[in-house]
Amino acid sequence: MRTSALLAALVAATSVAARVGPTTLAAHQIAYQMLIFLALAMDALALSVQAIVGTQLGAADVDGAVAASRRMIGWALVLGCAFGALLMAGIDLVPRAFTDDEAVLRAAHDAWPLFAVMQPAAAVIFALDGILIGAGDTRYLAAAMVAALAAFVPAALVANDLRALWGALLVLMAVRLATTGARFIGRRWAVVGAPVAAP
Repeated sequence: MRTSALLAALVAATSVAARVGPTTLAAHQIAYQMLIFLALAMDALALSVQAIVGTQLGAADVDGAVAASRRMIGWALVLGCAFGALLMAGIDLVPRAFTDDEAVLRAAHDAWPLFAVMQPAAAVIFALDGILIGAGDTRYLAAAMVAALAAFVPAALVANDLRALWGALLVLMAVRLATTGARFIGRRWAVVGAPVAAP
């Protein structure tokens, strides 16, 4: 359900961009491809913390799981800020690696700051996803993603340019950050493994 909701949001974003026009769709695809590329890098952090949290909770070490999670969230935030800064520095360079169409470049330029600003939150969300998956809290993640999709769709449907569309994607990220962040802070995810019976 979580994966389906996320894919639905991405497909809906592409559909809205296509509805606005071919220039908007082309500019959207530049940012979208970069988003996927950066997501693969951030996913490495998520997979690491997923394994660590699962191991710590399996050993009934809640404090260790929380401490490792906090460190990973910190590193994710640093990585996201670095990605955002690099994207802003390359606002006129990166899109030109994809196209030399001036109309597409202008559309990409308009939405690029929103794409760059999204990166710190996106990185933290990836880390939080890894933490909650490692804890086996996937049912909550599914519900949180559906809630994010429900917030995104109305905002996306009224978008009439790329900036508004990426603003809607920021709404999606904000809801995901709020829901997964609240779950992490509440610690209801920190369920330890079953005790081993004495021989």
